[in-house]
Amino acid sequence: MNNPLQTTLWENIRTFAFDDPASNFPFSKKLQQENNWSSSYTNDAIEEYRKFIFLCCILPNGATPSETVDKVWHLHLTYTANYWINFCENTLQKNIHHHPGKGGNGEQKKHAEWYQQTLSKYKEVFETTPPEAIWPEKADEQTQVSFEIYDKDFFNRIILVFAALTVLFVFVTNLFKSSGPDFLGYYFILMIAGTVVALVLQQHKAKKLHQYLEDHFPKKFNAYQIARYLYGPHRAYQTALVDLLKRDIIDVSGNHYKLSSIPYFDLQKEPNPLLPAVTEMLVSRNNFTYPEGFELMDNEKINHSEFSEFTSLSKLVDYQKFAIPGIVIAIGFARLFHGMANEKPVGYLVAEIGFFSLIALMIAAQYSYTYLVFKKSESIWMNQTNNGYSNDVLNNFTLLGTLAISGFAEYNVLTSVFESEAPNRRSTDDGGLAGSSGGWSSGDSGGGDSGGDGGGGCGGCGGGD
Repeated sequence: MNNPLQTTLWENIRTFAFDDPASNFPFSKKLQQENNWSSSYTNDAIEEYRKFIFLCCILPNGATPSETVDKVWHLHLTYTANYWINFCENTLQKNIHHHPGKGGNGEQKKHAEWYQQTLSKYKEVFETTPPEAIWPEKADEQTQVSFEIYDKDFFNRIILVFAALTVLFVFVTNLFKSSGPDFLGYYFILMIAGTVVALVLQQHKAKKLHQYLEDHFPKKFNAYQIARYLYGPHRAYQTALVDLLKRDIIDVSGNHYKLSSIPYFDLQKEPNPLLPAVTEMLVSRNNFTYPEGFELMDNEKINHSEFSEFTSLSKLVDYQKFAIPGIVIAIGFARLFHGMANEKPVGYLVAEIGFFSLIALMIAAQYSYTYLVFKKSESIWMNQTNNGYSNDVLNNFTLLGTLAISGFAEYNVLTSVFESEAPNRRSTDDGGLAGSSGGWSSGDSGGGDSGGDGGGGCGGCGGGD
């Protein structure tokens, strides 16, 4: 930064306070809680957000954020006075607007190009490589898959045939001129047909998606990475603790873990994401608590690029699954409004529409990308570990949790601490599984400006005013 103005700008951004000292729940804490991040990762994300904003200010065409940086930006935008007045007006002296992506294949390609340009400019301006844990090399790699999940010819053919048969059914039965009881009977038949066809479409999608996951499931990964992917960072952390206990490196006493021996290990080859930091910290102290250890986790070690792609895939929004139910519900509402206009009783019709809508939502949940991706991934991993009863304790723990270490002398203590310290459910950013014992969150996550039909993600800042 040879430009004095840019140097001054960067210093202003670098020293800007996001947290209000008077607040009991400041910006960083809210960001950490909403995303289920560790304290260290949250701080790193905020620092990278500062650099992103600086790039937005100095580059003529603005910059495009990574998914993590975009989450920081989204939250900051909700602090309207802090963002627009304290930050933009007083610190940057220009407005930095958020431009959401418009979705679609062309937009997606454009977004990917802008993102690569941002990474290139980042290296040029800051003379360093952006941290991969926050700035992945291919932020939108997963969207290359989204256009292949549905067989377009099959999908369009099914929709066209169903729509044509529905129109024929309406004319043959004289549906909209039939009596109330007759309409309810005909509509029930249409509901059954819609349910069957919707299931056929979703099962066809699920078969293709499962085959893709089978073909692309990583060949090489460790227990910490699969635990992080399937059940979140706390399961990965607990797996790391179990490994250290198994290797007699630490002892457990209540909520504290005490170093019992300092092993020799190769820093480059050591897979345990906790060991290096713990041994370094325990040079000056001999114990740590569950929360303290969690913040010492090496997030880069537990993030696997291929699993990250699967997680992103699980967040895609699937609008196609509402096509068939939409046709059926539209016919029901057309008759409903007609009946209401003529002051006819519509209670039974409302009940039928509500019942069908509930069935449609249940199908949507069971065949959402979120559910399908993680359910299939868990199934693959279960097969590889004999349903969690293999000879490898760590691999078993990733699936079964504390049940896998029932033979440990510290079992009762570990179970109590793990259950009390770990969050009740995972953040959706970590995937689709909820809770440390399995469980599922339903529906497609994502949407807004970072989802869409294989959407373009956040379009970036586009420069400042």
